[in-house]
Amino acid sequence: MNVSKKENVSVSSYQMMDGSNFTVGGYEQKLSRSDGSVALFLGGGTDFKKDITTIVDIKGTYNYDKQGIINQNARLRTKLGKESGTTQIRYSPLSVNVPVGKSTNIYVNPHYTGQFDFRNNKWTNSAGVFTGITQNIGKHISISVEVQRYNLQNIKDNGKQNWGINGIVSYTFQ
Repeated sequence: MNVSKKENVSVSSYQMMDGSNFTVGGYEQKLSRSDGSVALFLGGGTDFKKDITTIVDIKGTYNYDKQGIINQNARLRTKLGKESGTTQIRYSPLSVNVPVGKSTNIYVNPHYTGQFDFRNNKWTNSAGVFTGITQNIGKHISISVEVQRYNLQNIKDNGKQNWGINGIVSYTFQ
C-alpha cells in the first residue's frame, strides 16, 4: 500500500451560540493510506478572554470503504495553558464524508467525548454531532463550515450553549 504525506496549516474558529468562542491555529502532518490515516497537530488556541493554550492532537481514521466515504475516527487532544489543562478523547464509530462535486464534500460526524481536567482532577463525558461542508479552492486551500450540537446526552436541552457554528480555513502544502 502506498503511503502519502500531507502537511497543512489551519485556523479554526468554534463560535458557540451563547457568545463564547475558541479559536485554534496550527500545523498538521498527516500520513494516509487507502485504509486510513494518522496525523499529528501542534498549535495554539484562545478564547480571547482568559487563557492561551498549547494544543497537541493525535488523530486516526480507519476507512470502512476504499473511497473513505464511511469511516471511524478518533482524536486525542491535550490543551495546556497557564490556567487550564485537559486531555480529551473524541471517538466517532461512524463518520460519513460524501463528495458532492469535483471539489466539494459534505460530512456528518456523531461522536463521544470524554475529557479529563487534570488541574481539577475532574472527568466529564458527552455526546455530540457536527455536520458541515468543505469547499476546495484551487489546489491548496479549503474552507469548511460546520454546525455542531454538543451535549446530546441531554437531548431535551436545546439551549444556545449546546449549539455552535465552526469555520475552518486550511492551506495544504504540495
